[in-house]
Amino acid sequence: MKIRFNYILLLIIFLNSPVFAQQVYHEVGFGVGPVNFRGDWGERGDSSSNLGNTGFGVTAVHFANFAYGRNSYKYFHKHFKLRNQFTLHQTNLNHFGRWVRNESQAFLEQTIDPSDPRIGPTLENMSGKATVIEIGTGLDWNWNTIRDYERQVEIFQPYAGFGINLVYFNPEVDTSLPGRIGSIRNTWGTFLPGPNGGKERISNSSELTAAVNFQTGTRYRVNEDVDLFIEARWHYYFSDFVDGLNPRNPNNKVNDWMFFLKVGFAYYFD
Repeated sequence: MKIRFNYILLLIIFLNSPVFAQQVYHEVGFGVGPVNFRGDWGERGDSSSNLGNTGFGVTAVHFANFAYGRNSYKYFHKHFKLRNQFTLHQTNLNHFGRWVRNESQAFLEQTIDPSDPRIGPTLENMSGKATVIEIGTGLDWNWNTIRDYERQVEIFQPYAGFGINLVYFNPEVDTSLPGRIGSIRNTWGTFLPGPNGGKERISNSSELTAAVNFQTGTRYRVNEDVDLFIEARWHYYFSDFVDGLNPRNPNNKVNDWMFFLKVGFAYYFD
């Protein structure tokens, strides 16, 4: 799927245009937490795959609200904040589940040299890493009005939101077997182009794509300057190569995605 990056940039500029057009109040925040990456590593629905391919992410966030401007009586200004976010996350990737290796290959590995050609490639031989940088914008809806929340301390503010991101990703895919990954001698069949050729199924190339994200969480107001928050985020990428793999498999019907659970704080400038 081709991404028109100029359209995404225009959307980001459009969503941020109110920041320069009227009175706004600003916050900055930072968050950290585990990232659960879901792509083409491991078996779908397998708990060891779901837990094993977990990395770490950090974010820097800018919030702008319009609750104190000339249109503060409007519902949008009372409840919504504009969010701009930088996200960096990295996950080491491996295959898990029942297809990782079979008993005959395990027996051969115990009795002969592991480099012997009688031992074919297994999913266990593969390893990878997904390094992803995202810059995006979006909106957060707040349960309480922004003014009511900011007048008090030691209270909670549930919220939910969505956004769109520009994404730079740099995958790494390798094998513990001799030779370069992608050879018929060291690569599992579904990650080869196929008997009659076809598109590549493994990529170690840096690329750009886009993502949509949805988030929900809650803030806790510590004092008039600082909030603490916990947030769950889901990002869906418009590429299936973010993790470096795009297998030749009829079950491969969705692109890569990730789940990010983070904790952090926000500081009010105004």
